Amino acid sequence: MAVTVGIWIPWARVRNRRFFYNNTRILDDGLDYLATGFDLFKGWVVVTIILLAFYALPMLGVPFLQEGLSVLLLLVYPWALNKSLRFNARNLAWRDVRFDFHGSYLGSLWNFFLFPVIGILTLGLLLPMASRSMRDYIASRYSFGTAGFFSESSLGAYYGAGLKTLLLFLALFFPLMILLISTAAGAIIDGVSYAGEGNDSSNLALAVLNILMVQIHPLAFPLTLGFIFMVTGAYYRALTRNIMLGSLRLKGGVRFRSTVSGLVLAWIVVTNLLLVIVSVGLLLPWAQVRQYKYLTENTEIRPITELTGFIDRQSRAGHSVGDAVGEAGDIEVSF
Repeated sequence: MAVTVGIWIPWARVRNRRFFYNNTRILDDGLDYLATGFDLFKGWVVVTIILLAFYALPMLGVPFLQEGLSVLLLLVYPWALNKSLRFNARNLAWRDVRFDFHGSYLGSLWNFFLFPVIGILTLGLLLPMASRSMRDYIASRYSFGTAGFFSESSLGAYYGAGLKTLLLFLALFFPLMILLISTAAGAIIDGVSYAGEGNDSSNLALAVLNILMVQIHPLAFPLTLGFIFMVTGAYYRALTRNIMLGSLRLKGGVRFRSTVSGLVLAWIVVTNLLLVIVSVGLLLPWAQVRQYKYLTENTEIRPITELTGFIDRQSRAGHSVGDAVGEAGDIEVSF
């Protein structure tokens, strides 16, 4: 049953993407997603076979075979990521002009893997630089027709976003940690005092309740940290998104602007998660639409030249929807 349902996942993903893209209106025209469920299904089969082989290797009893495959998968992943980004770009079009992605293996390896790890190892000192490098790499590798994108973002702006995020982290971390520690200490003290007041059943019940609170309390620390990282992560993502889109240009005369609020996005992310959990997943589609709608409504496209002529030039250049039909066989990797 699970296998049968899983087979239809690629078709569901195509319908999901078409819904979002077709309802994203730019000058009254929606985006077109050209891929089919079968295109994604081919990549899904390849990934499934690789994962099954990976988890079946320990049963063969061959030493270091799984470790070797793990290293191989890590080395292959940047290539697969490039294929995925290009597949999705070439199957996205607006006004019959398709997008494209021109990434390189070493570029993806450095910007998506090595540089972020270096940023973490430097205790976050180089993380803003890694964020800028990753976003500028993505922006400069996309194209719309024959026109390429490029970004001129400031490194200082990314460090400013990192500093604001750090201050928000500290503003949440210390009060919440003090609250948790004081609650745990109070529960222990109350439990001891209730237990020492004799064999009265109410006192014993209160003592047991406080002991249970202390036992459950350790779960509060990772949950609280998860909440803090969720808030600060959404906040930082909003700030860096605004920086990247504010500096993004499309060669030929198009600028962009993002006005996403970090605190509003954090509120949407946290409340979406809570509502999805409470509804046992039933509100997941609504939550996805809510976040996507907020992001798109706070994104502006600012043409600095006559846009109709620009679109006509891209269409005549031969990068139209018809050229993308034969490109829909690449591996699909969720990123």
